Parts: sequence; C-alpha cells; structure tokens
Amino acid sequence: MCEVSKTIKFCSCKDNLSEAHKHAKSMYYVWTLERVTGLSELAMDGLLMEEPTQLDELSAEKIVKELNSKNLFDFDYQPINDDTLEIKRVQPKKRYPKNRRNKTKLIGSHLSFYYWLDKWHIGYAGGFENIYKIYKSGKVEIIDKENENH
Repeated sequence: MCEVSKTIKFCSCKDNLSEAHKHAKSMYYVWTLERVTGLSELAMDGLLMEEPTQLDELSAEKIVKELNSKNLFDFDYQPINDDTLEIKRVQPKKRYPKNRRNKTKLIGSHLSFYYWLDKWHIGYAGGFENIYKIYKSGKVEIIDKENENH
C-alpha cells in the first residue's frame, strides 16, 4: 500500500528572497538560522512564553525528529551549540494597482528550535544573554514523498 507523507527541505534561495516575495500568490514559510556571536552586556530578566508546536501543517515534533536524523538544508551545514532555527508563515497581501506597493507580511505564529549537546530541541534556547547573527535564511519547501509500506 502506498502512503503519501510530507517532508521538508530548507532551501537557502540562491535567488533573491525578496524577489520571491514580490511574486508570491499564496501563503508560504520562511526559515532563519542564527548563530551566537557573543554575550550581551545587558542584564535582562524576562519570561519566555511557551513555544507553539504546530504551525498549520508543520509539526515541530516531526521537524525536530527529521533535523536529528538527516540534513534538511540544501547546503553543507554542521550545527553547533546554541544555533537557533525559526520557521515563520508569510502571507502575501492583496495585490493592488501598479501605483501602490505590493507588500508581504509575516502573520500568525512561528516554530522555534535550538541545537544543544548534539541534538535539536523544540523551543527557544536561553534567553537574553546571547547575541545572535543570521547565519542563513530561505524558504521552506514542503515535499510530498511516497512511501511504500509492505
């Protein structure tokens, strides 16, 4: 019996991602991979909210399982402690005549992951003590994959 399941790929969009935003006609997802560059000199306390585990059809549990079993990125990538990955939903705004700007906006929720001790985890690592810099970003590709179960 054949069963169709979905997997994801984090594409780094060699083409300009903002160009892709211009031509988008439906909702899609973007990802950002960040890496610690140092420690913040600000002493901040705060309360982090519980992270969502579902974003539309994307399940944090399934994504973290795949992240821990194979490279989902379209480039050579070796995670290090404190790397963070965030996935956001993007919804193109209504298209207007040429004299008005066509913008896209991030809406709704997001999924967050962090790498610690050789493993990806669901949620946001740490708090306010680290300074992060974008390492790579791009578009999430959702791929239908046929699996044969015997």
